[in-house]
Amino acid sequence: LQVLCISMEQLEEVVLTVCVWCLAAIQLVEHSFFPCAPLFPTLAVSLNMLEFVASLFLHTAPNERAWAATLVKYLKAHGYEFATGDSFQ
Repeated sequence: LQVLCISMEQLEEVVLTVCVWCLAAIQLVEHSFFPCAPLFPTLAVSLNMLEFVASLFLHTAPNERAWAATLVKYLKAHGYEFATGDSFQ
């Protein structure tokens, strides 16, 4: 089964061997991707990307300041620090 995996860093085509005991959805979740369908998914999105988007919608405002604040929070949560403080704001 061929699945397009989308992450913050890249798009990657992955080929999975699927059977009754080794479902595609379980294989994808084990590799930190969320499948678009429980059986025979053709697309999967990284859990990190879904976490970022969930945070973005939680802080949504009609301006770029909310986007910048969400991005800074997400990057800090993943161990990234800015040398000059919050560079996006």
